[in-house]
Amino acid sequence: MKKTLACLALAAACLTAGSPARAERLTEAEIERLQSGATVVRPQVVEEEGARYVGGVSYAIVASSIDELASVFDDVSAYRELLPRTKRARLVGENDGARYVELLQGNSMLTTSYTIRLRHDRAGHVVRFRLDPSHPHSALRDAWGFFRYEALPGDPNKVLLTYGVLADLGQGVLRDMFEDRVRAVMLTVPEHVQRYVAHHVRRAPTASR
Repeated sequence: MKKTLACLALAAACLTAGSPARAERLTEAEIERLQSGATVVRPQVVEEEGARYVGGVSYAIVASSIDELASVFDDVSAYRELLPRTKRARLVGENDGARYVELLQGNSMLTTSYTIRLRHDRAGHVVRFRLDPSHPHSALRDAWGFFRYEALPGDPNKVLLTYGVLADLGQGVLRDMFEDRVRAVMLTVPEHVQRYVAHHVRRAPTASR
Protein backbone atom coordinates (compact mmCIF):
# COMPACT_ATOMS: atom_id res chain seq x y z
CA MET A 1 0.00 0.00 0.00
CA LYS A 2 2.81 2.45 0.82
CA LYS A 3 4.39 2.01 -2.62
CA THR A 4 0.99 2.44 -4.26
CA LEU A 5 0.30 5.72 -2.43
CA ALA A 6 3.74 7.09 -3.26
CA CYS A 7 3.33 6.22 -6.94
CA LEU A 8 -0.19 7.70 -7.14
CA ALA A 9 1.01 10.95 -5.61
CA LEU A 10 3.91 11.11 -8.05
CA ALA A 11 1.58 10.39 -10.96
CA ALA A 12 -0.83 13.12 -9.82
CA ALA A 13 1.99 15.64 -9.84
CA CYS A 14 3.38 14.54 -13.21
CA LEU A 15 0.04 14.27 -15.00
CA THR A 16 -1.00 17.78 -13.98
CA ALA A 17 1.63 19.52 -16.06
CA GLY A 18 2.24 23.14 -15.18
CA SER A 19 0.48 22.77 -11.85
CA PRO A 20 1.90 23.89 -8.50
CA ALA A 21 2.56 20.24 -7.64
CA ARG A 22 6.12 19.05 -7.25
CA ALA A 23 6.80 15.67 -8.86
CA GLU A 24 8.03 14.04 -5.66
CA ARG A 25 7.12 10.79 -3.99
CA LEU A 26 5.47 10.80 -0.62
CA THR A 27 7.81 9.99 2.25
CA GLU A 28 7.26 7.09 4.63
CA ALA A 29 6.13 9.51 7.34
CA GLU A 30 3.68 11.22 4.97
CA ILE A 31 2.19 7.90 3.90
CA GLU A 32 1.67 6.93 7.52
CA ARG A 33 -0.13 10.23 8.11
CA LEU A 34 -2.44 9.56 5.17
CA GLN A 35 -3.21 6.04 6.33
CA SER A 36 -4.12 7.39 9.77
CA GLY A 37 -6.71 9.70 8.19
CA ALA A 38 -4.64 12.89 8.46
CA THR A 39 -3.65 15.16 5.59
CA VAL A 40 -0.20 15.86 4.15
CA VAL A 41 0.62 19.47 3.34
CA ARG A 42 3.50 20.85 1.27
CA PRO A 43 3.46 24.67 1.29
CA GLN A 44 5.02 26.59 -1.58
CA VAL A 45 5.97 30.13 -2.53
CA VAL A 46 6.66 30.95 -6.19
CA GLU A 47 8.00 34.35 -7.26
CA GLU A 48 8.19 35.22 -10.94
CA GLU A 49 7.94 38.35 -13.10
CA GLY A 50 7.00 40.57 -10.16
CA ALA A 51 4.26 38.24 -8.93
CA ARG A 52 4.31 36.29 -5.66
CA TYR A 53 2.21 33.13 -5.55
CA VAL A 54 1.55 31.30 -2.28
CA GLY A 55 -0.13 27.97 -1.76
CA GLY A 56 1.15 24.46 -2.30
CA VAL A 57 -0.08 20.91 -2.51
CA SER A 58 -2.01 18.83 0.02
CA TYR A 59 -3.09 15.19 0.05
CA ALA A 60 -5.75 13.14 1.83
CA ILE A 61 -7.44 9.77 1.58
CA VAL A 62 -11.19 10.24 1.14
CA ALA A 63 -13.69 7.50 1.99
CA SER A 64 -15.46 7.64 -1.35
CA SER A 65 -15.67 5.97 -4.71
CA ILE A 66 -14.39 7.70 -7.85
CA ASP A 67 -17.94 8.29 -9.13
CA GLU A 68 -19.17 9.66 -5.79
CA LEU A 69 -16.35 12.18 -5.58
CA ALA A 70 -16.77 13.16 -9.23
CA SER A 71 -20.43 13.95 -8.51
CA VAL A 72 -19.44 16.10 -5.54
CA PHE A 73 -17.12 18.19 -7.73
CA ASP A 74 -19.92 18.63 -10.26
CA ASP A 75 -22.25 20.05 -7.60
CA VAL A 76 -21.62 23.80 -7.50
CA SER A 77 -23.48 24.20 -4.21
CA ALA A 78 -21.00 21.79 -2.57
CA TYR A 79 -18.15 24.27 -2.98
CA ARG A 80 -19.61 26.33 -0.18
CA GLU A 81 -18.43 23.55 2.15
CA LEU A 82 -15.48 22.22 0.15
CA LEU A 83 -13.68 25.57 0.16
CA PRO A 84 -12.94 27.05 3.61
CA ARG A 85 -14.62 30.27 4.74
CA THR A 86 -16.92 30.28 1.73
CA LYS A 87 -20.23 32.00 2.34
CA ARG A 88 -21.67 31.59 -1.13
CA ALA A 89 -20.97 29.56 -4.27
CA ARG A 90 -23.19 29.99 -7.30
CA LEU A 91 -23.03 29.17 -10.99
CA VAL A 92 -22.96 32.34 -13.06
CA GLY A 93 -22.24 30.94 -16.52
CA GLU A 94 -21.14 28.08 -18.76
CA ASN A 95 -19.11 28.17 -21.96
CA ASP A 96 -17.28 25.58 -24.05
CA GLY A 97 -17.20 22.96 -21.31
CA ALA A 98 -16.20 25.40 -18.59
CA ARG A 99 -18.37 26.46 -15.66
CA TYR A 100 -18.03 29.88 -14.02
CA VAL A 101 -18.59 29.88 -10.27
CA GLU A 102 -18.83 33.04 -8.18
CA LEU A 103 -17.45 32.68 -4.66
CA LEU A 104 -17.98 34.92 -1.66
CA GLN A 105 -15.38 34.22 1.00
CA GLY A 106 -14.08 35.73 4.22
CA ASN A 107 -14.76 36.32 7.88
CA SER A 108 -15.89 39.16 10.11
CA MET A 109 -12.72 41.15 9.30
CA LEU A 110 -12.42 40.72 5.55
CA THR A 111 -14.72 39.50 2.77
CA THR A 112 -13.93 39.12 -0.92
CA SER A 113 -15.79 37.98 -4.02
CA TYR A 114 -14.36 36.54 -7.22
CA THR A 115 -15.22 34.10 -10.01
CA ILE A 116 -13.36 30.94 -10.97
CA ARG A 117 -13.47 28.99 -14.22
CA LEU A 118 -13.86 25.23 -13.59
CA ARG A 119 -13.15 22.41 -16.01
CA HIS A 120 -13.85 18.85 -14.87
CA ASP A 121 -12.20 16.05 -16.83
CA ARG A 122 -14.08 13.07 -15.42
CA ALA A 123 -12.19 10.59 -17.59
CA GLY A 124 -8.87 11.94 -16.33
CA HIS A 125 -10.13 12.37 -12.74
CA VAL A 126 -9.03 16.00 -12.52
CA VAL A 127 -10.76 19.34 -11.90
CA ARG A 128 -8.80 22.42 -12.94
CA PHE A 129 -9.74 25.92 -11.86
CA ARG A 130 -8.49 29.46 -12.46
CA LEU A 131 -9.53 32.94 -11.45
CA ASP A 132 -11.55 34.62 -14.19
CA PRO A 133 -10.04 38.10 -14.60
CA SER A 134 -13.09 39.41 -16.47
CA HIS A 135 -15.06 39.48 -13.20
CA PRO A 136 -14.33 41.61 -10.09
CA HIS A 137 -11.48 40.21 -7.99
CA SER A 138 -10.13 43.09 -5.90
CA ALA A 139 -8.45 40.97 -3.20
CA LEU A 140 -6.71 38.61 -5.65
CA ARG A 141 -4.51 39.26 -8.67
CA ASP A 142 -4.53 35.64 -9.80
CA ALA A 143 -5.27 32.14 -8.53
CA TRP A 144 -5.30 28.67 -10.03
CA GLY A 145 -5.03 25.01 -9.15
CA PHE A 146 -6.55 21.55 -9.36
CA PHE A 147 -8.19 18.60 -7.65
CA ARG A 148 -6.95 15.18 -8.75
CA TYR A 149 -8.54 11.98 -7.44
CA GLU A 150 -7.46 8.37 -7.93
CA ALA A 151 -8.96 5.20 -6.45
CA LEU A 152 -6.65 3.14 -4.28
CA PRO A 153 -6.02 -0.24 -5.92
CA GLY A 154 -7.88 -2.99 -4.12
CA ASP A 155 -10.28 -0.62 -2.38
CA PRO A 156 -12.88 1.06 -4.64
CA ASN A 157 -14.23 3.03 -1.67
CA LYS A 158 -11.05 4.98 -0.96
CA VAL A 159 -9.60 7.75 -3.08
CA LEU A 160 -6.28 9.57 -2.89
CA LEU A 161 -7.11 13.26 -3.31
CA THR A 162 -4.38 15.65 -4.42
CA TYR A 163 -5.17 19.36 -4.18
CA GLY A 164 -2.87 22.04 -5.58
CA VAL A 165 -3.34 25.80 -5.44
CA LEU A 166 -1.35 28.98 -5.99
CA ALA A 167 -2.68 32.50 -5.42
CA ASP A 168 -1.21 35.95 -5.99
CA LEU A 169 -2.63 38.15 -3.24
CA GLY A 170 -1.29 41.32 -4.82
CA GLN A 171 0.10 44.33 -3.00
CA GLY A 172 -2.21 45.13 -0.14
CA VAL A 173 -3.45 44.37 3.34
CA LEU A 174 -4.39 40.77 2.48
CA ARG A 175 -0.78 39.95 1.57
CA ASP A 176 0.92 42.15 4.16
CA MET A 177 -1.07 40.94 7.14
CA PHE A 178 -2.61 37.59 6.26
CA GLU A 179 -0.42 35.81 3.70
CA ASP A 180 0.67 32.96 5.98
CA ARG A 181 -2.83 32.52 7.37
CA VAL A 182 -4.43 32.54 3.91
CA ARG A 183 -1.96 29.95 2.63
CA ALA A 184 -2.57 27.68 5.62
CA VAL A 185 -6.34 27.92 5.19
CA MET A 186 -6.18 27.23 1.44
CA LEU A 187 -4.32 23.99 2.04
CA THR A 188 -7.02 22.63 4.38
CA VAL A 189 -9.34 21.94 1.44
CA PRO A 190 -8.79 18.12 1.48
CA GLU A 191 -9.96 18.09 5.12
CA HIS A 192 -13.14 19.87 4.06
CA VAL A 193 -13.65 17.31 1.27
CA GLN A 194 -13.25 14.46 3.77
CA ARG A 195 -15.85 16.01 6.08
CA TYR A 196 -18.26 16.81 3.27
CA VAL A 197 -18.18 13.24 1.98
CA ALA A 198 -18.59 11.82 5.49
CA HIS A 199 -21.60 14.04 6.23
CA HIS A 200 -23.36 14.22 2.85
CA VAL A 201 -22.26 11.22 0.80
CA ARG A 202 -21.29 8.47 3.19
CA ARG A 203 -23.67 9.01 6.08
CA ALA A 204 -23.80 6.19 8.60
CA PRO A 205 -27.11 4.26 8.38
CA THR A 206 -29.65 5.04 11.06
CA ALA A 207 -29.94 2.26 13.61
CA SER A 208 -33.29 0.51 13.57
CA ARG A 209 -35.36 0.61 16.71
